[in-house]
Amino acid sequence: MFALVDCNSFFASCEKVFRPDLEGQPVAVLSNNDGCVVARSPEAKQIVKMQATLFSIKDLVERGELHVFSSNPVLYKDMSRRVIETLQHFSPEVEQYSIDEAFLGLQGFVNRDLTDYGQQMRTTVQQWTGIPVSVGIAKTKTLAKLAAQVAKRNPDIEGVLDFETLEDIDAVLAVIDIGEVWGIGKNLRAKLNALGIKQVLDLKQANEKLIKKKFGILTRRTVMELRGVPCFPMEPVAAPKTMRIVSRSFGHLVTELSDIKEAVATYTTRCAEKLRDDGLVARQFAVSMRTSYYREQNQYAAARSVELDPPTNDTAVLIPMAMQLAEAAFKPGYEYLKAKVIATELSPAGAVQGNLFSAPVNTEKRDRLMATIDGLNRKLQPDAVKFGAMGLNPSWQMRSEYFSQRYTTHWDEIPTVRIWQPKQSR
Repeated sequence: MFALVDCNSFFASCEKVFRPDLEGQPVAVLSNNDGCVVARSPEAKQIVKMQATLFSIKDLVERGELHVFSSNPVLYKDMSRRVIETLQHFSPEVEQYSIDEAFLGLQGFVNRDLTDYGQQMRTTVQQWTGIPVSVGIAKTKTLAKLAAQVAKRNPDIEGVLDFETLEDIDAVLAVIDIGEVWGIGKNLRAKLNALGIKQVLDLKQANEKLIKKKFGILTRRTVMELRGVPCFPMEPVAAPKTMRIVSRSFGHLVTELSDIKEAVATYTTRCAEKLRDDGLVARQFAVSMRTSYYREQNQYAAARSVELDPPTNDTAVLIPMAMQLAEAAFKPGYEYLKAKVIATELSPAGAVQGNLFSAPVNTEKRDRLMATIDGLNRKLQPDAVKFGAMGLNPSWQMRSEYFSQRYTTHWDEIPTVRIWQPKQSR
C-alpha cells in the first residue's frame, strides 16, 4: 500500500502560516518577477484564475479583496523540509516527489485503519507545520495520486481517501479525465484521446499490448498500476543530481551586455554554491539568454557551452567562463527578458579522474577559499563576500514588490510576538 500526501495550495498556505490575520482570506502567490498567479488559496480560487497577470487583478489587490505575495522560494523550501520530517514519523519509507508532495510506503500496516491513519497524518502535519494536506491511499503510486486529488476536491471526504474502502473504484475513475493521471502529459493525452481513451477508466481497460506498442513500456506500466499492480516502487533515496540550473527573469527588459553579464555572474555564483552544497563538480557549463516569448517581432535566443577540464565547482573558475559564453551568445539590438546558467555532467567532487595532459591545479587551496567564502556568507549575510562581476547595485534584478519575510531561515526576519496586556483600571 502507498500513501500520497499532497500539501493544499502549498505556496499560499506557507504565506498564511505566519499571518494568522489572513485566515479565511483569499491569498495568491505570484510567479518570478511578479508576473502572474501560480498559487491560490481556496478562497482565492473563487475570484482569481490561475496564470492571471498581476495587472489584471490589480484592482482586487488595491481594494483589499485579494492578498498577493511575491515568490518566496527560501520559505517554501524550508516549510517543505518541515513537512517531510513530520511525515517520517509515520513511515520508514518517505519519498519526496516534489516540493509539496511525498509518497509513503505503508507495506505491513495490516492491522491499522488506514483512513484513520491518514487523518492522523493530516492533523499532525497541520499542528506541527501549519500546512493543510490531503492524503490518498491505494495499492499503487498512480492510484494513490488520483485518490489524493479526489480527496482534495471533495470536502465531504474530509481530506483522506483510501481507494480500498470504496465499493466501486471504477465509478470514480470513470469521471476523471485521462490528463489527471500521473505521467500523462499534454501530448500523450492528445494521442490517447485520438484512440478514444478519454477517462481514466478507459485507460485502465485498454489493451495493454497495444498501449505498449504505441506508447512504450512506461505507459503500459501506468495501465498496470491503474489495475492495482505496483510497477513503480518506493525510492526513498533521492536519485543523484545530473543537472543544476539557475534561471531568472529580469526586472525589466535588458539591452546592455554589461547588465546581462552581471546577471550571469550572479546566477553562476548561485549555481556554484549549490554544487558545493551537494558535493558535486560539473564537466559541462552553459549560458543562455532570450527575449520575451510574447512579442511577435525581434525574437532571439542563444546558448553557448564549454567543457570544463578538470570538472569544477569553483566560482572563481566558472565566472570567467560564464562571461566569455555570455559575450558569445549576446547579440546587440534585442531586448532580453531572461538568462540561464546550466551545469551538467555532474560527478562527486572526490571522484574526479585526473588528466595527464592538463596542468596541475592546487584544488585543496581553492577548496579552502570557496569554503571560507561560503562560511562568511552563511554567518554574515548572503553575498557579504562576493565577486566584483556580480555588480554593486544591479538594475536588472527581478521585481518582488510583495515579498514576505523568510520567517524560518533568517534571524533578522523571525516573527516578533508581542504580549498583550489589558489596561489596568484605576
